[in-house]
Amino acid sequence: MSNDHSENQRLHTVLIGCYHTHKKHCFAEFQKLNLSTGQPKVLSILLQNEGFLQKDLAERCHVEPATMTSLLGKLEKDGLIYKKPVYVSGNKRANSIYLTEKGRKLATKINQIVDEIEKKSFKNFTETEKQLLISFFNRIRYNLENY
Repeated sequence: MSNDHSENQRLHTVLIGCYHTHKKHCFAEFQKLNLSTGQPKVLSILLQNEGFLQKDLAERCHVEPATMTSLLGKLEKDGLIYKKPVYVSGNKRANSIYLTEKGRKLATKINQIVDEIEKKSFKNFTETEKQLLISFFNRIRYNLENY
């Protein structure tokens, strides 16, 4: 039984360590682009699929709607996104979010940075090992989300 506990503790330590190291590298690069926490993810998601409703974007980014409002306000002020008012469910007003050309270029740069960090992360891994690790992490997340 204590062996199971030590294994779980070790998994916890490894996961947290990987997360913090990855975040440190990303944060350092994003800081050079004058981006704060949360902004790179929003821009990257919008590059893949523009026109998200603000509330759906908040859900996709796993942040509260008020936090998303703040993030989008800064991105809009910096000329990286714009909002289009739309009507949903009859006459309820909402905003669809789109990238400006400046935002599109920055989001492309963000994706290049993430790709480079991922490349460094998987150095000396075979493609099979990489896919297995990703599969294992997805299974762990699924298990925890359905705990």
